[in-house]
Amino acid sequence: MAVAVDGQIDIAGPVGKLLHRRPLQNTTVMQSFGIDPVTGEVFVLQVVEGGLRLAGESTAPTGAQRRYAGDLCVTRLSAAGAITGHMYLRGFGHGVSMGVEHHDGVSRLWTETDSLPMGSGVPEEEKEGYGTAVTHFEFRNGTVVDRGSALLAAPYRPVAGATNVTCTIDPTTNRVIVRFKSGSMTFESYDLDRARAGDWVPLARITQPDAHGVFQGYASLGGVLYMLAGQAYSATVAPPGNTWLTAVDWATGAVLDQQFVSAAPGLELREPEGMAVSVRSGVPHVHFGFAGEEPGPRTCTVLSLSGAPEVDGVKVLADWQPIPLASGVAADVRAPQGRLVSIAGTTVLQLSGGVKGTFDSDVRLGTLPDALAPSMAAQGSVPRNNSAGVCTARAEANSARELWLYGGRTTNPVTWAQLDNFSVVWR
Repeated sequence: MAVAVDGQIDIAGPVGKLLHRRPLQNTTVMQSFGIDPVTGEVFVLQVVEGGLRLAGESTAPTGAQRRYAGDLCVTRLSAAGAITGHMYLRGFGHGVSMGVEHHDGVSRLWTETDSLPMGSGVPEEEKEGYGTAVTHFEFRNGTVVDRGSALLAAPYRPVAGATNVTCTIDPTTNRVIVRFKSGSMTFESYDLDRARAGDWVPLARITQPDAHGVFQGYASLGGVLYMLAGQAYSATVAPPGNTWLTAVDWATGAVLDQQFVSAAPGLELREPEGMAVSVRSGVPHVHFGFAGEEPGPRTCTVLSLSGAPEVDGVKVLADWQPIPLASGVAADVRAPQGRLVSIAGTTVLQLSGGVKGTFDSDVRLGTLPDALAPSMAAQGSVPRNNSAGVCTARAEANSARELWLYGGRTTNPVTWAQLDNFSVVWR
Protein backbone atom coordinates (compact mmCIF):
# COMPACT_ATOMS: atom_id res chain seq x y z
CA MET A 1 0.00 0.00 0.00
CA ALA A 2 1.33 3.44 -0.92
CA VAL A 3 1.00 5.63 2.20
CA ALA A 4 -1.06 8.69 1.31
CA VAL A 5 -1.48 10.25 4.77
CA ASP A 6 0.86 10.39 7.78
CA GLY A 7 -0.25 7.68 10.19
CA GLN A 8 -1.89 5.50 7.56
CA ILE A 9 -1.25 1.80 8.12
CA ASP A 10 -2.39 -0.83 5.64
CA ILE A 11 -5.58 -2.19 7.23
CA ALA A 12 -5.57 -5.02 4.69
CA GLY A 13 -2.06 -5.98 5.77
CA PRO A 14 -0.88 -8.91 7.92
CA VAL A 15 -2.23 -9.02 11.48
CA GLY A 16 -0.17 -9.80 14.58
CA LYS A 17 -1.27 -10.21 18.18
CA LEU A 18 -0.79 -8.43 21.49
CA LEU A 19 -3.03 -10.48 23.81
CA HIS A 20 -4.70 -13.86 23.33
CA ARG A 21 -7.83 -15.05 25.13
CA ARG A 22 -6.99 -13.35 28.40
CA PRO A 23 -9.53 -13.49 31.27
CA LEU A 24 -10.64 -10.21 32.85
CA GLN A 25 -11.77 -9.13 36.32
CA ASN A 26 -15.45 -9.58 35.37
CA THR A 27 -17.06 -12.24 33.18
CA THR A 28 -18.74 -9.77 30.80
CA VAL A 29 -17.71 -8.78 27.28
CA MET A 30 -14.82 -6.35 26.94
CA GLN A 31 -16.00 -3.02 25.52
CA SER A 32 -12.72 -1.21 24.86
CA PHE A 33 -9.08 -1.02 25.92
CA GLY A 34 -6.15 1.35 26.16
CA ILE A 35 -2.38 0.90 26.47
CA ASP A 36 -0.05 2.79 28.81
CA PRO A 37 2.63 4.21 26.47
CA VAL A 38 5.39 3.80 29.09
CA THR A 39 4.65 0.54 30.93
CA GLY A 40 2.86 -1.31 28.13
CA GLU A 41 0.09 -2.28 30.54
CA VAL A 42 -3.32 -2.81 28.97
CA PHE A 43 -6.48 -1.43 30.59
CA VAL A 44 -9.80 -3.00 29.59
CA LEU A 45 -13.34 -1.67 30.18
CA GLN A 46 -16.35 -3.93 30.78
CA VAL A 47 -19.88 -3.37 32.03
CA VAL A 48 -20.00 -4.78 35.57
CA GLU A 49 -21.34 -8.32 35.77
CA GLY A 50 -24.64 -9.03 37.45
CA GLY A 51 -24.81 -10.39 40.99
CA LEU A 52 -21.77 -8.49 42.24
CA ARG A 53 -22.09 -6.37 45.37
CA LEU A 54 -19.62 -3.47 45.58
CA ALA A 55 -18.66 -1.27 48.51
CA GLY A 56 -21.54 0.88 49.71
CA GLU A 57 -24.22 -1.24 47.99
CA SER A 58 -27.00 -2.87 49.99
CA THR A 59 -27.86 -5.32 47.20
CA ALA A 60 -26.15 -7.06 44.29
CA PRO A 61 -27.63 -5.48 41.12
CA THR A 62 -28.49 -7.60 38.11
CA GLY A 63 -26.62 -7.29 34.84
CA ALA A 64 -29.51 -5.29 33.36
CA GLN A 65 -29.38 -2.88 36.30
CA ARG A 66 -25.63 -2.44 35.84
CA ARG A 67 -26.09 -1.72 32.12
CA TYR A 68 -28.87 0.78 32.90
CA ALA A 69 -26.73 2.60 35.46
CA GLY A 70 -23.61 2.61 33.28
CA ASP A 71 -21.43 0.81 35.84
CA LEU A 72 -18.02 -0.21 34.49
CA CYS A 73 -15.12 -2.39 35.56
CA VAL A 74 -11.52 -1.59 34.58
CA THR A 75 -9.06 -4.50 34.44
CA ARG A 76 -5.34 -3.78 34.38
CA LEU A 77 -3.27 -6.41 32.55
CA SER A 78 0.50 -6.67 32.43
CA ALA A 79 2.15 -6.52 29.02
CA ALA A 80 2.22 -10.33 29.19
CA GLY A 81 -1.54 -10.51 29.86
CA ALA A 82 -1.73 -11.23 33.61
CA ILE A 83 -4.34 -9.41 35.72
CA THR A 84 -2.51 -6.95 38.00
CA GLY A 85 -5.37 -4.76 39.24
CA HIS A 86 -8.88 -3.43 38.77
CA MET A 87 -11.23 -0.53 39.51
CA TYR A 88 -14.99 -0.02 39.43
CA LEU A 89 -16.61 3.08 37.94
CA ARG A 90 -20.26 3.63 38.84
CA GLY A 91 -22.47 5.77 36.64
CA PHE A 92 -19.93 6.28 33.83
CA GLY A 93 -21.41 4.73 30.67
CA HIS A 94 -21.02 1.81 28.29
CA GLY A 95 -17.24 1.84 27.81
CA VAL A 96 -17.22 2.16 24.01
CA SER A 97 -13.74 3.73 24.04
CA MET A 98 -11.02 4.87 26.43
CA GLY A 99 -7.60 6.49 26.47
CA VAL A 100 -4.54 5.90 28.65
CA GLU A 101 -1.65 8.27 29.27
CA HIS A 102 1.37 8.07 31.57
CA HIS A 103 1.50 11.38 33.44
CA ASP A 104 3.47 12.31 36.56
CA GLY A 105 4.64 8.71 36.87
CA VAL A 106 1.20 7.09 36.93
CA SER A 107 -1.36 5.71 34.49
CA ARG A 108 -4.24 8.13 33.90
CA LEU A 109 -7.41 6.84 32.32
CA TRP A 110 -9.64 8.96 30.07
CA THR A 111 -13.23 7.72 29.85
CA GLU A 112 -16.83 8.74 29.40
CA THR A 113 -18.83 9.68 32.50
CA ASP A 114 -22.22 10.99 33.68
CA SER A 115 -24.11 8.06 32.18
CA LEU A 116 -27.59 8.53 30.71
CA PRO A 117 -29.88 5.51 30.05
CA MET A 118 -30.66 5.29 26.34
CA GLY A 119 -32.62 3.04 24.01
CA SER A 120 -35.22 3.44 21.33
CA GLY A 121 -38.41 1.38 21.40
CA VAL A 122 -37.45 -0.63 24.48
CA PRO A 123 -38.90 -0.67 28.01
CA GLU A 124 -37.21 1.73 30.43
CA GLU A 125 -35.56 -1.09 32.37
CA GLU A 126 -33.92 -2.42 29.18
CA LYS A 127 -32.17 0.83 28.34
CA GLU A 128 -28.38 1.00 28.67
CA GLY A 129 -26.26 3.83 30.04
CA TYR A 130 -23.96 5.87 27.79
CA GLY A 131 -21.71 8.76 28.77
CA THR A 132 -22.60 12.42 28.27
CA ALA A 133 -19.18 13.85 29.18
CA VAL A 134 -15.45 13.02 29.29
CA THR A 135 -13.28 12.83 32.41
CA HIS A 136 -9.84 11.54 33.40
CA PHE A 137 -8.35 10.15 36.62
CA GLU A 138 -5.46 8.20 38.09
CA PHE A 139 -5.81 4.43 38.06
CA ARG A 140 -6.18 3.36 41.70
CA ASN A 141 -6.16 -0.38 42.18
CA GLY A 142 -9.09 -1.85 44.10
CA THR A 143 -11.12 1.34 44.38
CA VAL A 144 -14.76 2.05 43.57
CA VAL A 145 -15.29 5.51 42.08
CA ASP A 146 -18.66 7.16 41.52
CA ARG A 147 -19.54 9.75 38.91
CA GLY A 148 -18.91 13.21 40.30
CA SER A 149 -16.17 11.97 42.66
CA ALA A 150 -13.47 14.41 43.74
CA LEU A 151 -10.97 11.92 42.26
CA LEU A 152 -12.19 12.81 38.76
CA ALA A 153 -11.29 15.77 36.58
CA ALA A 154 -14.16 18.14 35.87
CA PRO A 155 -16.36 16.57 33.17
CA TYR A 156 -16.13 18.05 29.68
CA ARG A 157 -19.16 18.23 27.38
CA PRO A 158 -18.29 19.08 23.76
CA VAL A 159 -21.82 20.34 23.01
CA ALA A 160 -24.76 21.00 25.29
CA GLY A 161 -27.09 18.00 25.15
CA ALA A 162 -24.52 15.73 23.47
CA THR A 163 -24.91 11.98 24.02
CA ASN A 164 -22.76 8.91 23.37
CA VAL A 165 -19.70 10.89 24.46
CA THR A 166 -16.44 8.88 24.54
CA CYS A 167 -12.73 9.49 24.03
CA THR A 168 -9.34 8.02 23.12
CA ILE A 169 -5.73 9.25 22.96
CA ASP A 170 -3.25 9.43 20.08
CA PRO A 171 0.16 9.08 21.79
CA THR A 172 2.01 10.04 18.59
CA THR A 173 0.44 13.52 18.35
CA ASN A 174 -0.37 14.09 22.03
CA ARG A 175 -4.03 14.57 21.24
CA VAL A 176 -7.24 13.41 22.87
CA ILE A 177 -10.07 12.49 20.51
CA VAL A 178 -13.70 12.91 21.56
CA ARG A 179 -16.62 11.25 19.78
CA PHE A 180 -20.16 12.43 20.46
CA LYS A 181 -23.65 12.59 19.02
CA SER A 182 -25.35 15.93 18.48
CA GLY A 183 -27.52 15.43 15.44
CA SER A 184 -24.83 13.52 13.55
CA MET A 185 -22.01 11.52 15.12
CA THR A 186 -18.90 13.71 15.30
CA PHE A 187 -15.20 13.37 16.14
CA GLU A 188 -13.13 16.24 17.55
CA SER A 189 -9.40 16.42 18.26
CA TYR A 190 -7.85 18.38 21.18
CA ASP A 191 -4.37 19.05 22.53
CA LEU A 192 -3.90 16.57 25.39
CA ASP A 193 -1.91 18.83 27.71
CA ARG A 194 -4.37 21.69 27.33
CA ALA A 195 -7.37 19.39 27.80
CA ARG A 196 -5.82 17.96 30.96
CA ALA A 197 -5.55 21.52 32.24
CA GLY A 198 -9.24 22.12 31.44
CA ASP A 199 -8.63 24.14 28.26
CA TRP A 200 -10.68 22.34 25.62
CA VAL A 201 -10.22 23.93 22.19
CA PRO A 202 -11.04 21.75 19.16
CA LEU A 203 -8.18 21.46 16.67
CA ALA A 204 -10.08 19.37 14.11
CA ARG A 205 -13.61 18.17 13.58
CA ILE A 206 -15.06 15.57 11.19
CA THR A 207 -18.41 13.88 10.79
CA GLN A 208 -18.35 10.11 11.20
CA PRO A 209 -18.65 8.31 7.85
CA ASP A 210 -20.30 4.91 7.44
CA ALA A 211 -18.36 2.36 9.50
CA HIS A 212 -19.93 -0.56 7.56
CA GLY A 213 -21.87 -2.12 10.43
CA VAL A 214 -22.39 -1.90 14.18
CA PHE A 215 -19.87 0.62 15.52
CA GLN A 216 -17.45 -0.97 18.02
CA GLY A 217 -14.51 1.38 18.54
CA TYR A 218 -12.03 3.88 17.18
CA ALA A 219 -8.40 5.04 17.41
CA SER A 220 -6.33 7.87 16.00
CA LEU A 221 -2.78 7.76 14.58
CA GLY A 222 -1.31 10.92 13.10
CA GLY A 223 -3.53 12.17 10.33
CA VAL A 224 -5.76 9.08 10.26
CA LEU A 225 -8.81 8.09 12.30
CA TYR A 226 -9.55 4.35 12.42
CA MET A 227 -12.96 2.78 13.08
CA LEU A 228 -14.02 -0.78 13.95
CA ALA A 229 -17.44 -2.27 13.19
CA GLY A 230 -19.09 -5.68 13.30
CA GLN A 231 -20.92 -8.25 15.41
CA ALA A 232 -20.24 -11.48 17.26
CA TYR A 233 -20.63 -14.90 15.70
CA SER A 234 -24.25 -15.99 16.12
CA ALA A 235 -27.07 -17.84 14.42
CA THR A 236 -27.30 -14.94 11.95
CA VAL A 237 -23.58 -14.08 11.74
CA ALA A 238 -21.60 -17.11 10.64
CA PRO A 239 -17.79 -17.29 10.35
CA PRO A 240 -15.84 -15.45 9.01
CA GLY A 241 -18.13 -12.80 10.55
CA ASN A 242 -18.82 -9.22 9.50
CA THR A 243 -15.96 -7.22 11.03
CA TRP A 244 -14.70 -4.16 9.13
CA LEU A 245 -11.93 -1.62 9.61
CA THR A 246 -12.13 1.88 8.15
CA ALA A 247 -9.40 4.51 7.79
CA VAL A 248 -10.52 8.16 7.62
CA ASP A 249 -8.52 11.26 6.68
CA TRP A 250 -8.58 13.77 9.56
CA ALA A 251 -7.96 16.63 7.14
CA THR A 252 -10.97 16.01 4.91
CA GLY A 253 -13.19 13.45 6.65
CA ALA A 254 -12.93 11.25 3.54
CA VAL A 255 -12.63 7.47 3.76
CA LEU A 256 -9.10 6.43 2.78
CA ASP A 257 -9.68 2.70 2.98
CA GLN A 258 -12.24 0.17 4.24
CA GLN A 259 -11.42 -3.52 4.60
CA PHE A 260 -13.12 -6.72 5.72
CA VAL A 261 -11.30 -8.39 8.63
CA SER A 262 -10.93 -12.17 8.63
CA ALA A 263 -8.20 -12.36 11.30
CA ALA A 264 -8.52 -14.71 14.30
CA PRO A 265 -11.26 -16.82 12.67
CA GLY A 266 -11.05 -19.58 15.29
CA LEU A 267 -12.09 -17.48 18.28
CA GLU A 268 -15.39 -18.37 19.92
CA LEU A 269 -17.91 -15.50 19.89
CA ARG A 270 -15.35 -13.19 18.18
CA GLU A 271 -17.15 -9.93 18.89
CA PRO A 272 -15.14 -6.90 17.72
CA GLU A 273 -14.60 -4.55 20.67
CA GLY A 274 -12.33 -1.53 20.94
CA MET A 275 -9.28 0.02 19.30
CA ALA A 276 -6.06 1.66 20.48
CA VAL A 277 -2.68 2.88 19.22
CA SER A 278 0.75 2.11 20.63
CA VAL A 279 4.37 2.70 19.63
CA ARG A 280 6.71 -0.22 20.26
CA SER A 281 10.44 0.01 19.51
CA GLY A 282 9.70 3.13 17.53
CA VAL A 283 7.11 1.40 15.33
CA PRO A 284 3.45 2.56 15.45
CA HIS A 285 0.75 -0.09 15.79
CA VAL A 286 -3.01 0.06 15.41
CA HIS A 287 -4.74 -2.46 17.66
CA PHE A 288 -8.28 -3.83 17.62
CA GLY A 289 -9.94 -6.26 20.00
CA PHE A 290 -12.23 -9.26 20.05
CA ALA A 291 -14.26 -10.56 22.98
CA GLY A 292 -14.12 -14.34 23.10
CA GLU A 293 -15.58 -17.53 24.58
CA GLU A 294 -19.13 -18.83 24.28
CA PRO A 295 -20.97 -19.01 26.66
CA GLY A 296 -18.24 -17.39 28.77
CA PRO A 297 -16.67 -16.14 30.96
CA ARG A 298 -15.57 -13.77 28.20
CA THR A 299 -11.93 -13.21 27.36
CA CYS A 300 -9.91 -10.46 25.71
CA THR A 301 -7.92 -10.83 22.49
CA VAL A 302 -6.06 -7.85 21.01
CA LEU A 303 -4.72 -7.93 17.45
CA SER A 304 -2.17 -5.59 15.88
CA LEU A 305 -1.46 -3.92 12.56
CA SER A 306 2.18 -2.89 12.40
CA GLY A 307 3.56 0.19 10.69
CA ALA A 308 6.90 -1.56 10.11
CA PRO A 309 7.91 -1.88 6.44
CA GLU A 310 8.36 -5.13 4.58
CA VAL A 311 11.94 -6.10 3.78
CA ASP A 312 12.30 -8.26 0.66
CA GLY A 313 8.69 -9.37 1.00
CA VAL A 314 9.04 -10.28 4.70
CA LYS A 315 7.39 -8.38 7.57
CA VAL A 316 8.24 -9.31 11.14
CA LEU A 317 5.06 -9.24 13.26
CA ALA A 318 6.64 -10.65 16.44
CA ASP A 319 10.38 -11.19 16.71
CA TRP A 320 12.00 -14.24 18.30
CA GLN A 321 10.59 -14.95 21.77
CA PRO A 322 11.49 -17.76 24.19
CA ILE A 323 8.97 -20.54 24.78
CA PRO A 324 8.89 -21.54 28.47
CA LEU A 325 9.16 -25.32 28.70
CA ALA A 326 6.86 -27.66 30.61
CA SER A 327 8.02 -29.88 33.45
CA GLY A 328 9.97 -32.89 32.17
CA VAL A 329 11.00 -31.14 28.95
CA ALA A 330 14.57 -29.92 28.49
CA ALA A 331 16.20 -27.79 25.82
CA ASP A 332 18.37 -29.69 23.36
CA VAL A 333 21.41 -27.59 22.34
CA ARG A 334 19.31 -24.42 21.78
CA ALA A 335 16.26 -23.46 23.81
CA PRO A 336 13.00 -23.33 21.78
CA GLN A 337 11.78 -19.95 20.60
CA GLY A 338 9.32 -18.66 18.04
CA ARG A 339 8.49 -15.69 15.88
CA LEU A 340 5.64 -14.54 13.64
CA VAL A 341 6.34 -13.24 10.15
CA SER A 342 4.41 -12.39 7.02
CA ILE A 343 5.96 -13.79 3.85
CA ALA A 344 4.49 -12.48 0.60
CA GLY A 345 1.22 -11.81 2.40
CA THR A 346 0.96 -15.14 4.27
CA THR A 347 1.40 -15.10 8.04
CA VAL A 348 3.69 -17.88 9.26
CA LEU A 349 4.66 -19.15 12.71
CA GLN A 350 8.32 -20.18 12.79
CA LEU A 351 10.02 -22.12 15.58
CA SER A 352 13.66 -22.88 16.31
CA GLY A 353 15.69 -24.86 18.83
CA GLY A 354 15.12 -28.35 20.15
CA VAL A 355 13.78 -30.43 23.03
CA LYS A 356 14.81 -33.66 24.69
CA GLY A 357 13.39 -36.06 27.24
CA THR A 358 11.63 -39.41 27.32
CA PHE A 359 8.31 -38.77 25.61
CA ASP A 360 6.40 -42.05 25.53
CA SER A 361 3.06 -40.33 24.81
CA ASP A 362 1.79 -37.08 23.36
CA VAL A 363 3.33 -34.31 25.44
CA ARG A 364 2.94 -30.58 26.05
CA LEU A 365 6.33 -29.03 25.36
CA GLY A 366 5.65 -25.53 26.65
CA THR A 367 3.59 -22.36 26.72
CA LEU A 368 3.43 -19.93 23.82
CA PRO A 369 3.68 -16.17 24.38
CA ASP A 370 0.42 -14.42 23.49
CA ALA A 371 1.98 -12.87 20.38
CA LEU A 372 2.52 -16.36 18.90
CA ALA A 373 -0.74 -18.05 19.92
CA PRO A 374 -3.01 -18.90 16.96
CA SER A 375 -6.79 -18.89 16.99
CA MET A 376 -6.73 -22.21 15.12
CA ALA A 377 -4.27 -25.08 15.55
CA ALA A 378 -1.04 -24.75 13.53
CA GLN A 379 0.61 -28.11 12.81
CA GLY A 380 3.84 -29.25 11.19
CA SER A 381 6.20 -32.23 11.01
CA VAL A 382 9.54 -32.02 12.83
CA PRO A 383 12.58 -34.35 12.91
CA ARG A 384 12.93 -36.70 15.88
CA ASN A 385 15.27 -39.53 16.87
CA ASN A 386 15.15 -42.27 14.25
CA SER A 387 13.72 -45.39 15.86
CA ALA A 388 12.27 -48.40 14.02
CA GLY A 389 12.15 -46.30 10.85
CA VAL A 390 10.16 -43.47 12.46
CA CYS A 391 12.04 -40.19 12.15
CA THR A 392 9.36 -37.46 12.31
CA ALA A 393 6.83 -36.29 14.87
CA ARG A 394 4.05 -33.72 14.73
CA ALA A 395 4.35 -30.40 16.54
CA GLU A 396 1.21 -28.34 17.14
CA ALA A 397 0.62 -24.82 18.44
CA ASN A 398 -2.95 -24.48 19.70
CA SER A 399 -5.37 -21.75 20.75
CA ALA A 400 -4.81 -22.55 24.44
CA ARG A 401 -1.27 -21.13 24.02
CA GLU A 402 0.21 -24.61 24.22
CA LEU A 403 2.94 -26.24 22.12
CA TRP A 404 2.49 -30.00 21.82
CA LEU A 405 4.52 -32.86 20.38
CA TYR A 406 2.61 -35.87 19.06
CA GLY A 407 3.88 -39.35 18.21
CA GLY A 408 5.76 -40.66 21.23
CA ARG A 409 4.78 -44.16 22.36
CA THR A 410 5.90 -46.54 25.08
CA THR A 411 7.10 -48.87 22.33
CA ASN A 412 8.86 -46.03 20.49
CA PRO A 413 9.51 -42.98 22.68
CA VAL A 414 10.69 -39.65 21.34
CA THR A 415 14.01 -38.76 22.99
CA TRP A 416 14.66 -35.56 21.03
CA ALA A 417 12.97 -33.36 18.45
CA GLN A 418 14.22 -30.39 16.46
CA LEU A 419 11.90 -27.44 15.73
CA ASP A 420 14.01 -25.51 13.21
CA ASN A 421 11.97 -26.56 10.18
CA PHE A 422 8.59 -25.74 11.80
CA SER A 423 7.21 -22.99 9.57
CA VAL A 424 3.43 -23.17 9.21
CA VAL A 425 0.49 -20.94 8.32
CA TRP A 426 -0.82 -19.03 11.36
CA ARG A 427 -4.41 -17.77 11.72
